[in-house]
Amino acid sequence: MTTGRYSTLIRDPNKPQRATYVELFYDLVFVFTLARLAEALVVDLHPLGAYQTLLLLLATWWVWSYTNLATDTLDSRRPAVQLLVIAIMFGSLVMSTAVPDAFDGRGPLFAAAYVGIHLLRSIVLAVILRGHRLRNRPLRGIFWFSISGAIWFAGAFAPVEARVLLWTAALGLDYLGPVLRWPTPKIGRSPAWEWNTAGEHLAERYRQFIIIALGETVVITARTFRSSDYSMYRSAAFAISFGITVLLWWIYFYRTREKLGSAITGSADPARETKWAGYAHLIMVAGVVLTTVGDELIIRHPFGDTPGGWVAVIIGGPGLFLAGRALLGHEVFIHVARPWLIGLGVLIVMAPVMVFLPAIAVSGTVVVVLLGIVLADVVSTRERRS
Repeated sequence: MTTGRYSTLIRDPNKPQRATYVELFYDLVFVFTLARLAEALVVDLHPLGAYQTLLLLLATWWVWSYTNLATDTLDSRRPAVQLLVIAIMFGSLVMSTAVPDAFDGRGPLFAAAYVGIHLLRSIVLAVILRGHRLRNRPLRGIFWFSISGAIWFAGAFAPVEARVLLWTAALGLDYLGPVLRWPTPKIGRSPAWEWNTAGEHLAERYRQFIIIALGETVVITARTFRSSDYSMYRSAAFAISFGITVLLWWIYFYRTREKLGSAITGSADPARETKWAGYAHLIMVAGVVLTTVGDELIIRHPFGDTPGGWVAVIIGGPGLFLAGRALLGHEVFIHVARPWLIGLGVLIVMAPVMVFLPAIAVSGTVVVVLLGIVLADVVSTRERRS
């Protein structure tokens, strides 16, 4: 039962579950954040640099995901809730400015922004949800983020090697919470019903973030091309990069008829579907970030040697996107389109021999594979309908 002076701030489950303009406004920060992550990886394109970028991406995704769950609970049309979202937006913007140097001199700034966002959001929710049946959910968040926050700050002031280990432990704790259902002293574990989210709202937010991620790719690709000499080969690389982005968009949105929102709310275990939908979209976003890095590399260096790391990025980006899309299909829709799996297998098999080709040829091959996936998917869908 909803009681208390803040009850009007809680979303009415009987009203349309649509994302609001303030949520779209909030998402704009992540165009900048994902761009910073891609730029950081281009500079440090080696195993340690890739792992550091992964840690920062996981942290960024967790900030967005938990804020999304907050707006799933609260009515973001209310000015008070909008102010909370804007405050989180500012913290996210501060966090994003520290991304390129998070493992250097700006570690404390990144950690302070990350931990501060989670604690602020949980504390405000705890106040608003007093007297509501969800009142224990933010209390668990305060407990868990306080513990992981101490590790985040310890890592922020440690040498870079220790920082990597400590931040890995902190993120592991943050991601372990949902798996264990946040066991907390005195209030116990979170029951499954606490995470029966508004499926339509959640699905729309995921679609919007995929658009944001692909939009970041378009921005970086255009900016990289603008700083080039507009030669024929760089122009071709630019066109190929844009083609890859379009094909990834098609692969994700062509099957929006599958109705992610309905799949979540209609499931016997909505909490499980919510969890797997989140993991799948995280993998797809990671694929988009890698794709952005690959686009920048092929526009800058369309010919010449293609190091193994470049091949891993150029092929791995679309490959991760396909893997995430297949995971979403398997865990949420209980159906994986065969072209996705075949295409993913082709990308994996062809990767080792791509080191003998120039970067533009590698990306051109990726376009051919993705185009084959799209065409096969269209044909198979029409055959099922006929």
